[in-house]
Amino acid sequence: MLFFGTMGSSASFAGLCLSLALALPVPAPALPVSPADTVWMRAEATVVPIHENISRNAEIKGFLRKGQVVSVLKSTEHWVKVRANDTLDGWVLSGDMAASGPPVHLDPGYVKFAFFAITGMGMAAFLFLAVSLHRKRKAESQERSRQAMSDAKRRLQNKIQLLFRDEPSIHSHLAMDEVPLREFLQSIGYVVNLESEPDRFISSCKTFKPNLIVSAFEFQDPVEKMAETDAMLINTPVVYLQCGNIPAAPANRVRAFLEANANEKELSDAIALCLKRSPEKIKFSVKPVALKGGIHAGTLMELLHFLAAVKKTGQLLVVSGAAMGEVELHKGNIAKASLKGLSGAKAAEAILNLVTGSFEFHERESTASASPEGALNTQKVLMDWAKAKDESNHHSRA
Repeated sequence: MLFFGTMGSSASFAGLCLSLALALPVPAPALPVSPADTVWMRAEATVVPIHENISRNAEIKGFLRKGQVVSVLKSTEHWVKVRANDTLDGWVLSGDMAASGPPVHLDPGYVKFAFFAITGMGMAAFLFLAVSLHRKRKAESQERSRQAMSDAKRRLQNKIQLLFRDEPSIHSHLAMDEVPLREFLQSIGYVVNLESEPDRFISSCKTFKPNLIVSAFEFQDPVEKMAETDAMLINTPVVYLQCGNIPAAPANRVRAFLEANANEKELSDAIALCLKRSPEKIKFSVKPVALKGGIHAGTLMELLHFLAAVKKTGQLLVVSGAAMGEVELHKGNIAKASLKGLSGAKAAEAILNLVTGSFEFHERESTASASPEGALNTQKVLMDWAKAKDESNHHSRA
């Protein structure tokens, strides 16, 4: 009986507790506040003070800057309680505030990415421009060098035989004065030989093998007779100077007639035109010859280019003031060079820099032996010298 009574009391107590639990209200679980439910306002005044309470005389806890967006905690008729950041909240006058959307925060990662992207694009653009300008300048330098080499080859492949009883003078813009005709032609790159007697003219031509003849008009008849009777001269162009009445050119012959007062441009153009129209292919001399003349700007560069192109072997001697230089060539390559204590490529470049003095080249019979050890490629030396000179001129202009 006691057992059943105890069980009954326990059941009654459990039922009572259950009834009380069901009767009490159960609180709802707390839900996170969505940012979309937050009210945001923006400061409109230049400086908005944040007060401790809704009194104007209350303690000022901080300030809002114009345009700053804050969240609204509470509001009254004239006051609004805002949270400026995690440690600052308070009351501000509602008249200093305006409704706003949520603040826009830039992701620092995106800011860094944009900064590095813009910096990278700027550096890439700078490098592209630098490389483009370098390539353009290099291409222009190579084109100028190529043109200079082409002009040198064209000129130094051509020998001009002069026939004048008294060598005439011609005004040269290079020397800014009247200079002898032979000196003028050498200064623009031609190899020139002068003869004053018609009787020795044919033998001079056979030895010199000219590609063009420049003669005084008084020798027209003997020159034309020799050209018609000599197989070597029959196709050689002739330029006559000091003409009075200009006659008609012989049929199937390349001739030019210039008046006594012809200037340097007319003479240069006539020589170039006659060489271009010449039906005879330019040939190099197969016999050892001695080349000599005055040194002007570009003379030695053109001469070395020519000697390298035709693979000459011999000795080039240069004299400029008290300086004496030497270049030994073996089949067009520089076997040895010396000037003022310099040797090798440095001596060759120093010789190329000479703009005054005289030169002589004495050809020797080439042998079948290989180039001496340490021989320099003449074309490479010329290209390196031209490049260094171009860069030096560019820096001096800058």
